[in-house]
Amino acid sequence: MKSKLLIPGLTLLIIPVLAFSQQPGPGPLSKEARQRIEAQRIGFITQKLNLTPDEATKFWPVYNEYKDALKDMRDDFERPDLMNITDDEAATIIDRHLQQEQKRLEMKKKLFNDLRKVISPRKIILLHAAEREFNRELLQRVSSRGPVKPLKMN
Repeated sequence: MKSKLLIPGLTLLIIPVLAFSQQPGPGPLSKEARQRIEAQRIGFITQKLNLTPDEATKFWPVYNEYKDALKDMRDDFERPDLMNITDDEAATIIDRHLQQEQKRLEMKKKLFNDLRKVISPRKIILLHAAEREFNRELLQRVSSRGPVKPLKMN
């Protein structure tokens, strides 16, 4: 009697698990999708800052150097299993995090100093707002699970 109930019971438990495990997740973005997003970012920021062609020519190499350095820092960071670390390991992670935050601050200071030679301080402030707005709109699009479409620039 128990064996007659065991197989259907296990089947009812296993089928949802298998079905859920085969749902497509967001996964990593393709190279083409990353390139489209980056092109949209460039257009969005250029428009929001109202960069002249001369400003854009000087601005983007400085900005891209900063973004590349940030990406290198992020790629270099280990992701430990936080639930199974010792206090000594946690202290080391905290120290490393603080060092990285200091390095980020130094990089941002350099970016702002370099950008002051290229664009006005007002546009530097607008840059931060434009980055936040672009990222917010991109996250909204991704969370709606629709295809990545061009962002409105008005």
